[in-house]
Amino acid sequence: MAQVQFGSITKTVTATGTPEVLGSGAIRCHSITFLGMKAARTNNVGTIWVAPGSGNDSAAIPVEPGESTTFTAKNADDYFKDGQFYIDVETAGDGVIAIYDK
Repeated sequence: MAQVQFGSITKTVTATGTPEVLGSGAIRCHSITFLGMKAARTNNVGTIWVAPGSGNDSAAIPVEPGESTTFTAKNADDYFKDGQFYIDVETAGDGVIAIYDK
């Protein structure tokens, strides 16, 4: 049995109403948790939305300041890429910290 390793991505979004992709698509993970924080130990001011799959006007999951939401692939061999997720913000400069398993 191998020990699971974790990584993180910090992403801030500069403008409201303009979702930004979380990453380039280079990171693969089985599970990813989005924290309503713009930096370590710094909660967001407003709600952020995590959209799995596309940007504007898609079904997005709200994450309140200091709260979290997690996506886990169903099967052991399935994975997500960081480029699949888009982040939108209620307050410019807010963002997410995404913690994922490598």
